[in-house]
Amino acid sequence: MAVETVALLHPGHMGVTIGAAAATSGARVLWVSEHRSVESQQRAKQAGLVDAEHLAHAIRQSDVILSVC
Repeated sequence: MAVETVALLHPGHMGVTIGAAAATSGARVLWVSEHRSVESQQRAKQAGLVDAEHLAHAIRQSDVILSVC
């Protein structure tokens, strides 16, 4: 199965690096802006991540879900 869409929980300092790498490798990387800080929003935007707005939306659209702790 080819991975086309990845959900990233959440684009903090480490997560955004992983998300950006997945995006530059050709994956569509979703993230959830709901309840996230302005800083997270800025990082995600700079990395080219796609805002799914809500967790349920991200899960439904994704082949893989990544959680970076």
